[in-house]
Parts: sequence; structure tokens; C-alpha cells
Amino acid sequence: MSTTCSQKKDISTPKSTATTFLQTKAQRYLQPLEAKLLAQIDKRLVATFATLFTSILLFRNSKMGLLLSELGSYITGYAHAPAGTKRLSNLLRSKKWDASLIEDFFFKRTLERITQLQEAQRRPLLLWDDSRIEKPESWFVEGLCSVESSKGKRLTKIKKGFFKPPTARICVPGFHWTALLLSALGEVPSVCQMSWWTTRGKYKEVGTNLMFRMLKKLQACLDQPLLHVLDRGYASAWTIEWMLHFKQDFLLRWKKNHLLVHAQKGTKQTHLLARSCKAQSHKLLRDNQRKLTKHISVGWLAVHHPGFTHQDLFLVVVRDKKGLQPPMYLLTSVAIKTVKDAWAMAHSYMHRWQIEQAFRAGKAELGMESPRLWLWETRLKLLGVVALVYDFLLTLLRTWSGWIPFLLKRWVPRTGNRHRTASVPIYRLRVAISNALMVVFAITQNSG
Repeated sequence: MSTTCSQKKDISTPKSTATTFLQTKAQRYLQPLEAKLLAQIDKRLVATFATLFTSILLFRNSKMGLLLSELGSYITGYAHAPAGTKRLSNLLRSKKWDASLIEDFFFKRTLERITQLQEAQRRPLLLWDDSRIEKPESWFVEGLCSVESSKGKRLTKIKKGFFKPPTARICVPGFHWTALLLSALGEVPSVCQMSWWTTRGKYKEVGTNLMFRMLKKLQACLDQPLLHVLDRGYASAWTIEWMLHFKQDFLLRWKKNHLLVHAQKGTKQTHLLARSCKAQSHKLLRDNQRKLTKHISVGWLAVHHPGFTHQDLFLVVVRDKKGLQPPMYLLTSVAIKTVKDAWAMAHSYMHRWQIEQAFRAGKAELGMESPRLWLWETRLKLLGVVALVYDFLLTLLRTWSGWIPFLLKRWVPRTGNRHRTASVPIYRLRVAISNALMVVFAITQNSG
């Protein structure tokens, strides 16, 4: 997630300190969750929970960011790091609470934000995607299963002048990660659900069950359908079946070789059916990821799925005029009547990139691949706290966007005009927060 913040020299430093502001907002963010924890565990463990949250904000290291031995030194100080590690172990190994408490916290906040978006006449978007946590050097850790290595796939990508890399899939030990973010066009997302699951052993899970349970909860709690935005990994009949069963709208990137039914042209593969779909509108769009300005066209067709002929669907075809990328086929249950509706679907799918940034931030910035915990349930608790930290950072961007430039100017100043007007990623915000909290930590260490 990134935001554009001005960093001009005329910005004055606020009177209140950044550390006080951060500690106040973090305390307010965790207050509902701490109240539930107090009813289940000892208040000393609740205090350790809050300190763990702050320690993850403070300690930045993708390789060791979630090691209990490292985080323990930020809880009790360097001189008493073993005692801090013991406190963390007692918190995470406690049988009186589990990771479902954090899931309920996210879901309650999601329902509140959905109500706010609907009152503001904004369409809520639920962004789905899957990733994986790779543990290539692990072997006996509980809950490990075989996952395709995205890192190996990236490192073996063909490069000119080098030997041809392996062509087969590279699989390593790890576990799967399913995430769901709530957002709207032009809005900063928030975490709705983050689940880690495995396909082997005692805690074996079927990934599609996660979507089934979430759709069931949404239907029970909300009267109006929401728009679910999904990538090609979900392009299957079961996704459409469940969306229709739970009365939800969907925007699904469809695969070109899957079949669709047209009233006049019959049953054809998607890319053959889309050939007769003429462009009905053109627009210049900026691709921020590739730093390109593209001439994009959009058109649509009324279609049906072969397995659900009673349901009217619409195929939105998005093309790049210069052919830099292949056409994008978007299948949706939302009625497309005007050009404005078609562009709304195209922009809604492009907004799905926010969840890709969430996966990247979780691995590269928050160190979600670094924990060395033996037990599955203990690991889920720690990763749940990391998800809380990420949602807190998004909350700062969404709620206190006017305060962000002051924090960046004070704690991570950068020179050059580009850094004053560029899009500032969430990584740099966390650097500023870490630097601000480190001052308080250093004062505490010196006074002790």
C-alpha cells in the first residue's frame, strides 16, 4: 500500500511528539481486543500482548523480525532479553486463547467499515487472493506442506546471457496463506481476514472452505450483497456456485480457454467469443507498477456460464491498444448497462493490486517467513499479531493521512524533489515509526 505525501520544507513539526501519538493510537486500536483477552488470560499476559505489538513495530528485519529471542530484548531490555523471550513464550503457548480471537476482531471492524462505506454511497470491494509462506530450510516443524516456491520461480527466470534454468516447478516446505481485504475505489484497504493453512497432517484444511465460511458469515450479518474481486486462481465453477448460493456479487478474472455461452454465438472459449466484442470506450490510464501510460479500451457482452444458464453474467473485455499485454477478461454478475459501469468494473479489478502489496509487505517488511516456532497454533497466534500490525499501519494511512507528512519529515527525511512528491510506500512509514519508537526505547535503556 502506498500514498502520495507532500514533503515540502514549509511543513512545521507538530507540537505533540510522534511517539506519544503512536502509543495513543496503538492503545486505542488494541483496546477492544485487550478487553476480550482480559476475560480469558492473566492481565500480565495482556500487557505482554500489547508490548509484543509495539515490539514488532519497532524491530525491522525480514530475516529475524519475528524471532522470539530478538523480540524479547525489546520487551524487557537487552540486559533481560531471556526474561522477555520467556514472557512471549508464555503468551503464545497459553491454551486459554487462540487466533480466532483476532479473526473475530477483524470481522467486527470489517462490518463497521462496510456500514460506513454504504452510508457514504461507496461500493465496498472485498479483495481475495492466495499466497504462501515458504520455509525451505525447515523439515520437522508442525503443519508444513508442499508449496510452490515463488522465490525459486523468480530466481530461475530466464535472463539473457545465462544458462537455461530448470523448467519444472520448484516445491519447498511451507504453508498456504489466504487473505481478504476490504476496500473501495480510491480508499486505503483494511484487513478482513488473514488465514494460514496446510494440506497435510493434523491441521489439514481445504482452502476453498475458507471462502465458504466467510461468505456464510457475510450473508448472515449483511442484508445487501458485496462485490468480491478475485484473480484467475479462482476462475472455476465452484466460485460462481458459492457466490450465487450466498447471494453475493463477484468480479472474476476469467481464463481465456474457459467456456462461456452467448445467445447468438453459442458456446465458445472466452478468447474466441471476445473477438466479436468491439471496444465501446477508450481511456488513457497510468500503470503505476510498470511506470507506463497505456491507451486502454473496454467492451462488454452478455453471457452465461455453461453450468449456470439461468444466471445472467457479463464479460468485460479490457484491451491494450499497443498490445503490450494480452486482453483481460473480467466475468461479473453485476449488470453492465453503460460505459460507466464497464469502467467501474475495470477499475475495481485494477484496485485488486492492493492485496498483492499486502503479501509483499508481509514477507519483505514484516518478516512473516522468519518465525521459528514448532507448534502450529503458536505460529498462528504470532502471525495474527503481525496481521494486526499491518492493519494498524493501514489505519494510520486511512485515518490520519494529514499527519503522515509530519512523521516522514521528522523521522525519515529525504532529499530531492522526487522524494517530496513521490508515492510513499508503507515501508517508509514503518521506518519512521520504528525510528520514533526507538528513541523512547533508548531512553528507557539508558535510564535503567
